[in-house]
Amino acid sequence: MRIPVDWLREFAPNDLPVRELAAKLTDVGLEVEAIEDAVGAPVFDIKVTPNRGDCLSVLGVARELAMTLRRELRYRPPVVVESGPPAEALVSIVLDDPRLCPRYSARIVRNVRIAPSPMWAQRRLELCGLRPINNVVDATNLVMLELGQPLHAFDYDLLRAPQGERRPQIVVRRARAGERLVTIDGEDRSLTPEILLITDPSGPIALAGIMGGTSTEIHSGTTTVLLESAHFDPGTIRRGARALGMSTEASYRFERTVDPGGTVRALDRACELIGELSEGAPEVAAGVVDAYPEPIEEAQIWLRPARANALLGLTLSADTMAEHLRRLGLCVEVGDVLRVRVPTFRQDLKQEIDLVEEVARVEGYDRLPETLPGATQVVGRLSAEAALEREVRGVMRGLGLSEAVTSSLESPEALARLGIPEGHPMGRAVRLTNAKTIDRSQLRTTLLSSLLDVVAENRRRGVEDVSLFDLGRVYFDRGPDQLPDQPQHLGIAGMGVRWRGRWALPRGKAGWDFYTLKAVVESVVAATTRMSAEFERGAHPALEPARTARVSLDTETIGFLGEVSASVRAAYDLPDPVFVAEIDLEVLRKHIAGEPRYRPVSRFPSVSRDVAFLLPRGVDARRAESVIREAAGENLESLSLFDAYEGKPLPEGQRNLAFSLIFRRHDRTLTDDEVSAVMEGVRSALRARLGAQIRE
Repeated sequence: MRIPVDWLREFAPNDLPVRELAAKLTDVGLEVEAIEDAVGAPVFDIKVTPNRGDCLSVLGVARELAMTLRRELRYRPPVVVESGPPAEALVSIVLDDPRLCPRYSARIVRNVRIAPSPMWAQRRLELCGLRPINNVVDATNLVMLELGQPLHAFDYDLLRAPQGERRPQIVVRRARAGERLVTIDGEDRSLTPEILLITDPSGPIALAGIMGGTSTEIHSGTTTVLLESAHFDPGTIRRGARALGMSTEASYRFERTVDPGGTVRALDRACELIGELSEGAPEVAAGVVDAYPEPIEEAQIWLRPARANALLGLTLSADTMAEHLRRLGLCVEVGDVLRVRVPTFRQDLKQEIDLVEEVARVEGYDRLPETLPGATQVVGRLSAEAALEREVRGVMRGLGLSEAVTSSLESPEALARLGIPEGHPMGRAVRLTNAKTIDRSQLRTTLLSSLLDVVAENRRRGVEDVSLFDLGRVYFDRGPDQLPDQPQHLGIAGMGVRWRGRWALPRGKAGWDFYTLKAVVESVVAATTRMSAEFERGAHPALEPARTARVSLDTETIGFLGEVSASVRAAYDLPDPVFVAEIDLEVLRKHIAGEPRYRPVSRFPSVSRDVAFLLPRGVDARRAESVIREAAGENLESLSLFDAYEGKPLPEGQRNLAFSLIFRRHDRTLTDDEVSAVMEGVRSALRARLGAQIRE
């Protein structure tokens, strides 16, 4: 908004340098973006925030300037000499919806002679960026710039009256479908019901708060003028201007709220100015036609001085705060709390904290002390969830896998492609009620569909070797009245060569297989929990039955791994074997290990022994391992399976398992007799509990 400095000084007299004035305005929130020197007349270009509609005027900015200069605002109320018949006998006003137009005021000026304005008025308009038109239109524009209240002038003789009446009638209503209006810029505009209109019985005559129409505009032969001064709903004007693709000086102000209590004052000032800018003696009809069915009351806010001081870090007295607020034009009664009456031109002041900010502005932001907020100092750290994510990502990247970021939305066909049967837990998908496309209409219940989509897309583009992981959430429906369960999972997928760049390793041994995937899962579990993952036969609809394992910790299932079944690979058009795993990080998080602690390495030698035995094919090696650990006791340092064999010459249905056991103590060397006694106990436990046949 452009404002000549000389005009500001008429309301806030001062002799400060122009740049110092600009700095003071900027300090109180009215940023002076540029200072233009228009042939010796400096002009401020001021950026006004949307909540300060009261500052879209010379008077509003001058009020702020007078406040910061600690001087009185020089403002003289306009004086109007009235004569002739009352205005109410000359026009009637109807507000179709007072919510859209709470107030509409009008005055009638007769014996007007249309002519160019004096040079001083034209010059003032040009400095503000407006084009002079004639003395009447220029007067309305000068009032808008001075007081912030847009006005519009109609040729009174072109207004129409209802049938059977002599008084013209102004009706403020919404546009009707199909209505049109030629505005004063010459454009024929099609109107819609979201647009607010000023009409008479003949139809639309102006776009409320935006622009007038040609049918009633002021022209060289105009002798009687109806001046409009109204308060419109800001949202309605904003929507109407956007619908028409228009932005005018009037709409800019109405969208940011003008003073509902200032409509009559603006009319009086316009009548006064028309007299100054015109030759002869225009006559102002007695009174104002003021349609104001529900007057907008001044707001009352209570301000607690102690609260304001606590927020600002000051020690101002209640009287000082009251004086600060009075400088802004607010009415204040001092007591234990300040009772503040807010004039209607400050529509932005609604609650106590707004007044606290005003006290700070008047006191000066540079006078506020620099204090740190009182709080207990704590050392920042990652949340448990974020820490686990970071560690898992580090392990996966260290193993050479790339991270995929996939969408949580999928098609209902995704579960069918995975072979998920009806009634399966993974079938409890959350359906979207506002889905944009059918391909993204439900939330996933497993990461497998997302991972296989990525693998398939790589395969279609000629990438045969894929090693990737995904950290994402899955969603399970828990009923219409509850939010879905949404645990975080880790998904792993591998296809083709696992160890890229190892040219000395045959491709057949460098590729992904069940045991390579198992090693990756073991690495993740060991790194995060310092525990060994447990694997046993499992079943999954999307995986090969003979190559699927359930992963658990302390008998609690944390996920699965295996090879994708041929039918699922066919659904994704994947000709090569694909190996996948999915780990529930919510369950894994329960077993997160604390910080590792150093334990001295024993300086005494270890003792190793092997045990081999036959077991029925249906007995898992994991069960045998559990029996051995329990029987071996606390001196067992490590246990590993190093051989598993079935076939000739072993009996049908039997297989040979061989374990290596390492014993060690931290306080002394174990004797052969001690270790032999323990091994005999291990053999006895295997015979008794599993029916094992020990092989010598």
